[in-house]
Amino acid sequence: MATIKEVATLAEVSIATVSHYLNKTKTVTEQTGQRVQAAIDQLNYRRDDMAAWLKTAGAPVVFIVYPHADTSFFDDVAEEIEICLMPHGLNALRVRKSTIDRMLEGGALRSFLTRSAGIIVLGHSNEWPANATAASAILPSVMLNWDDLDGFKEQGLVEHLDGGAHAAVTYLAERGHRNIGLMTGPLLSRGSALLEGSLATARDLGVTILPEWVVQSTYGLQDSYNQARKMLERANRPTALFTFGTQFAFGALQACYELKIRVPDDISIISYIECRQAEFSAPPLTTVTPSIQQIAAHAVDRIVRQINGEATDVRTSLDIQVVERLSVGVVRAGDG
Repeated sequence: MATIKEVATLAEVSIATVSHYLNKTKTVTEQTGQRVQAAIDQLNYRRDDMAAWLKTAGAPVVFIVYPHADTSFFDDVAEEIEICLMPHGLNALRVRKSTIDRMLEGGALRSFLTRSAGIIVLGHSNEWPANATAASAILPSVMLNWDDLDGFKEQGLVEHLDGGAHAAVTYLAERGHRNIGLMTGPLLSRGSALLEGSLATARDLGVTILPEWVVQSTYGLQDSYNQARKMLERANRPTALFTFGTQFAFGALQACYELKIRVPDDISIISYIECRQAEFSAPPLTTVTPSIQQIAAHAVDRIVRQINGEATDVRTSLDIQVVERLSVGVVRAGDG
């Protein structure tokens, strides 16, 4: 296949002149145009229309970058963002972290990215784009790292983790649970804030959280299951478990199933953060969660403001919601 360089050489003009002739981006003389067209015909040159479009056109597309995860939470947030983008005439293109890393390296994929309207990145520190800072330097961007509370605040989101922990522990205490375990996940800024809020609420309510009932795991479902099982195999176990993410709750539910521990009859489980699978676990999982709709609406408002050259100093204080299902029971007299 002939190249634009070969066309330019045969026509005795510059590559830029051939490009202007093909894309109608600048006027060329009639004589020059004839030479360029003759070279195109002789070489049977076929223009790469996609490459030309990438160089000359913008696209009403916002990239949503989200990580691989064992629950649908980030997918749920991305879906809600997509819905919020539509009234602004913007389309969403969801990609994984590995894809955006390749796009930022260069080539045609980078051209596609730079012609987009913006980028919204969702994720954890363990799966965060290597060049996220570079992306924010060239495009309107919203960066939401769930392990970086200061970063969340910089993006205008205020998440009341102490309030979420208070709501979960209080919900359990009101149902008679005085012995509560915690599955924290990685104790980064988010996990540490939830742990601090849980322990403070337990002290205020006279609830017991023994050190051996505080279990840390990775974000993976398998490790969540392994760590939950170790705690649940002990003779002295709590009557309720508060997990700091639904993947930890699903690991605990699987461990309970294999150990023949009935939920909620023998142990109750409540989780921080909502996801679609919570409704379909066995039993359906009760959650305490910030509003996914508010997160999405804020992210879209922020990126649209950047696209329009407006101030982005709007802040959103996330509501805490309790989604009641069937994984929390009431402690019978003498059980808790």
